[in-house]
Amino acid sequence: MEQENLLPIRILHDFTDRIENLGIGYMLTGAMAMMNHSVYRFTTAADVVLELETQDAARIIEAFEPDYYLPHFAVSRAIAEKRMFNVTHQETAFKIDCVIKKSTAFQKNAFERRERVDFYGRKIWIINKDDLIISKLWWAKDSLSEKLLTDVKNLMKTGFDASYIEKWTNDLDVYDLFEQCRKEIL
Repeated sequence: MEQENLLPIRILHDFTDRIENLGIGYMLTGAMAMMNHSVYRFTTAADVVLELETQDAARIIEAFEPDYYLPHFAVSRAIAEKRMFNVTHQETAFKIDCVIKKSTAFQKNAFERRERVDFYGRKIWIINKDDLIISKLWWAKDSLSEKLLTDVKNLMKTGFDASYIEKWTNDLDVYDLFEQCRKEIL
């Protein structure tokens, strides 16, 4: 079976088409973004960072209903609070976690560095690999999630910009975690 025919990829392509038609900035991140860097891991959802403002809530809901379930209040609240909401494909129950882009220096920088790539037959915006490594380290800093740290090590094995990652991991207070992962892959 061709990869672009896999259900999660078909739904992601549909999702990004709808977002692009609205003129909303986005980038794929998480486990599905790892696939772009030849690191495959099973996932039950796609993670997408969206650049949304309060006035976008109604447009998002209208663009996705009735094919997708979006809890209306959760969408509006997530945008206002810069949190996340879920979009669920009605027919398959495949979920897309929509993370609202924050205004931190790192998030701004990662969004500016996102890359437009061919993702299984469709051009979409994906987080840069170094920024994905940093993001996963940041998410793992409190939980020390073995899954996230394994993701980091697997991504690092495919190559990375050490000076760039050192700068941001220092700024985000996850440098020690980065060093631990780096030592484990050497």
